[in-house]
Amino acid sequence: MAQDPSRTEKATPKRRQKAREEGSVPRSPDFNSAILLWGNFFMFLGLGSATVALLMKQVAHFLQLAQPGALADAGLVTLIADALTILGRLLLPFLCLNFFLALATGFAQRGFSFSTKPLQPKFSRMNPVQGFQRIFSVRAAVDLVKSLAKFGLLAWIAYAVLAPRIPLLLATLKLPLGQSLDIFQSALFALYRNLMLAMLVLAVADFAWQRSSWEKSIRMTKQEVKDEQKDSEGTPEVKQRQRAIMMAVARRRMLAEVPKATVVVTNPTHVAVALRYDEKTAAPVCVAKGLDHLALKIRERARETGVPILERPDLARALYRTVDVEEPIPRDLYQAVAQVLAFVYRLRGAA
Repeated sequence: MAQDPSRTEKATPKRRQKAREEGSVPRSPDFNSAILLWGNFFMFLGLGSATVALLMKQVAHFLQLAQPGALADAGLVTLIADALTILGRLLLPFLCLNFFLALATGFAQRGFSFSTKPLQPKFSRMNPVQGFQRIFSVRAAVDLVKSLAKFGLLAWIAYAVLAPRIPLLLATLKLPLGQSLDIFQSALFALYRNLMLAMLVLAVADFAWQRSSWEKSIRMTKQEVKDEQKDSEGTPEVKQRQRAIMMAVARRRMLAEVPKATVVVTNPTHVAVALRYDEKTAAPVCVAKGLDHLALKIRERARETGVPILERPDLARALYRTVDVEEPIPRDLYQAVAQVLAFVYRLRGAA
């Protein structure tokens, strides 16, 4: 399938996670095969002599059972049990190694990714039209060319290894069995080694190709990136609504603190700052402040609850600029605020 030219943006983490949940992950069968071949090769080098010795021992055992009357004495059940035991001892190390390597290579390529979506039936896969489109697609042609190129390369390597050894291999017909086996072993070792080296190089190249193809397949358009950001962060309208709600909550909380204030300093109409001072506070604290409509609400609430209101325009503006709600006033305003508080206390004393 041709790549959409409008998909120019790299996939976001959310898009990557969604692709993994759908079972779309980069995978390279050649990489898995190369690692398995190398693992089995080294396993055979380590256990080859012990495996051959065990095999020869069991062959001798079965040859003894082939003697007249020996099979009848041993019994068919015993023979089957011996055969299964031998297969287990011979194959179990290799099966365990292959299972571990399959898990390790899969995790190395894709990380941990578990999804049941690829197992769900898709009727589009049974559509013959789409089936023919996949068969004759550009991707199928590229895969065919890659397979032919890999086969040609491996065939050439095999020919390069075996062609010089053909006369020697044919001469083994006249050599003793032990010497012939050594020659065959040497030739097979060289063939297997060179083929595995070539497959490892091909596997690394194929993994890089598959990774690049997967990255291109999950690219996003600029509009998709914007839509995802809106979904994750919220639309401007929603964020504006959230800010309005938060501001309304803050206003209600401030107005609820006005009755606890000691004095409200105003501008007289545009600014209002409510201050609280008692023996529990080291300095006067701002419990509410506001401009225009909110300043009016603060003054109304102060009148309703009997909190003194003083008009000090310069002080009100300075308090509004320099102090936050629930914070003490700055030191440079101590004297001006102290005069206001002294006036309030004289009014209370007179009352």
